[in-house]
Amino acid sequence: MPAPPFAVPSPVLDWIRNVFAEVNRRSAAALTRIPTTFETTLDHGVIAHLAEYAAPFKFLSDWIVTFDTHYLGGGRYWGSWEIADIGMLVVFRRGGVVVGTKIALLQSKRLYPDEIENAVDMHPLDYGVGFGRLLASEGEYRAQVKPRLFHFSQQSRYRALEYREEQYQAIVEYGAKNSIPVYCLLYNPLDIPSTAALPATAEQKNEAGKARVACRVMKADTLDAKLAAAGLKKAQHPAFASVAGTTADFDEDFWTLHNFVADLVIECKEGYTAGTNPTEDQGLFRVFNQRSGPISAAISITIDALGGAG
Repeated sequence: MPAPPFAVPSPVLDWIRNVFAEVNRRSAAALTRIPTTFETTLDHGVIAHLAEYAAPFKFLSDWIVTFDTHYLGGGRYWGSWEIADIGMLVVFRRGGVVVGTKIALLQSKRLYPDEIENAVDMHPLDYGVGFGRLLASEGEYRAQVKPRLFHFSQQSRYRALEYREEQYQAIVEYGAKNSIPVYCLLYNPLDIPSTAALPATAEQKNEAGKARVACRVMKADTLDAKLAAAGLKKAQHPAFASVAGTTADFDEDFWTLHNFVADLVIECKEGYTAGTNPTEDQGLFRVFNQRSGPISAAISITIDALGGAG
């Protein structure tokens, strides 16, 4: 894979890594605290956390890093679902001039606690009802406030990930056909095993413990090979242990979100190496310049080696 257009200084790379480590921890803390959190809500959280940095940041070396986010909405752009929930674009500039770009496509899947046997998220009817869904019926409300315990374990499953089903196949085929790899962004609690109680305690602090597991990234091709080796049958949902491994340090291909961004994508070890002009690079144009593109949200990271000065 081609090398980056220039070497990014350690202070700059460390700062980017730390930003995504904070996103990683906060997203995992939300799922740890509220194990019924919708997958789309976790995506919104990633975008919202990064939006706090949506401005140019200047370093002592005069390098500039700029984050930007864009949420396209709740539509579906590839049949009834997306190939990727979040598209990531890294732009390398020297004195303001684009000298290279990288693309990484992230398809989000959350881990479900043992007590939830079916994937639950926003239903198409919820979009039609709109605000009306916020006024639950008495029966729904009683069910919501009934005391419940939820457990995350090595056997907890990614319930919305169905092996060899339509979306699964489309993701694998998209990467092969377009030479743009797709990665799975796996939302997990801060640690496993863990237990959460609902209703949550009002005095409970949001600042949770160390993010030993948290948000992880795995290449779709790698995941496909793992699940095939594990003997999964069509439409089965993979367990955490099948994806992450059972060792204390987990498998090496079970990347943390911040290491994936800083050490693999920006360092050009993973992702699609695109051109500098979307009208000349079909991969870049297809993903980021078509409203019907296969993503529902976008993140950009611009790294300017000369801080905009030629």
